[in-house]
Amino acid sequence: MDRRSAICAGLAALVAACGGGGGSPAIDTTTDPAPAPSSAAALSPNVACWGDSLTPAFALNLQMLTPGRTVFDGGFLGQTSTFISAQQLADASMTPWINVFWEGHNNITDPDTIKADIAKSIAHLAPGNRRFIVLSLINNAWTAPKGTDNYARDMKLNADLAALYPDNYLDVRSLLVAHFDPNDPQDVIDNANDVVPSSLRYDDIHMRNDGSLLVAQAVNQFIEAKGW
Repeated sequence: MDRRSAICAGLAALVAACGGGGGSPAIDTTTDPAPAPSSAAALSPNVACWGDSLTPAFALNLQMLTPGRTVFDGGFLGQTSTFISAQQLADASMTPWINVFWEGHNNITDPDTIKADIAKSIAHLAPGNRRFIVLSLINNAWTAPKGTDNYARDMKLNADLAALYPDNYLDVRSLLVAHFDPNDPQDVIDNANDVVPSSLRYDDIHMRNDGSLLVAQAVNQFIEAKGW
């Protein structure tokens, strides 16, 4: 067989092997598995706590209660909800985490802005991540006791947050108020004024460790109850 004949024979054999040569193409009866659907970003069991000067002590206590998680302290002393929200929006690394929002004490006179800032922070979470907690704000014991206009404003804001996030709202303010010492005369007065008792704070609003621990325990119980 000359070279030309050999090449032609080889091509014919190749075509035949591929189902060519004028016959019907070979039918592949095997079925490839369907491609797996793209999954959402993996959610993290870690917790990011965003807030003002009330946040660091509470976040530290939460870390001690949950050694299997990483708890991020996003507490910014003296800062408004707008500043705090901007910090959270600038950080994409914790959007798959459980996020706790306790902000607005430093711009409590502007409840609409506080609600808008919290809404922006929630919208920034990773797609599919609905694991967030909005904590009630604490009314100032000196300037917002029961019966004042400031008190009414603060209670309205908390009621609005509870209505906006019924499955994600945690009323730590009422919890703290209820933990007054009935044998402490000042605590009894504080309870009548519907403010956090003096035994749990060291000034008009900031918590002693016992108060911060109560908040951390409540948040931990909330997370566990949700199965997060």
